[in-house]
Amino acid sequence: MYSSEVMKAFLNPSNPGRISKPDGIADLYNEEQTAHVEFSLRVESGIITGCKFRAQANPYIVAICSKITEMVTHKMAVMVFLDPYTLKMAIGQDLPINVQFCIDCLKMALDDYKEKLAKG
Repeated sequence: MYSSEVMKAFLNPSNPGRISKPDGIADLYNEEQTAHVEFSLRVESGIITGCKFRAQANPYIVAICSKITEMVTHKMAVMVFLDPYTLKMAIGQDLPINVQFCIDCLKMALDDYKEKLAKG
């Protein structure tokens, strides 16, 4: 049922947990998928130097969140762009779930960072 890439990321995810005193944070609950996801970011000089996630979700969501943290770390916060197709290809499986939920949560964390930056 699950690809080896999904199981590998589920059993040993990259960057699980929460960054203390994050520069950006967001959590989102998806009723349809009964999933709760949180992303926290550390941003230094506009570059995402750390991204962690916490998830109470199925293996697909955990794998996607793990992959997102890998893909955005060391990227400019204002230049991050993720799309469902790229994430599905990174996992190596056409996922039977809507991954936009995870992307939206990351965008919320980036927006939180930008709001805090604007406030000084």
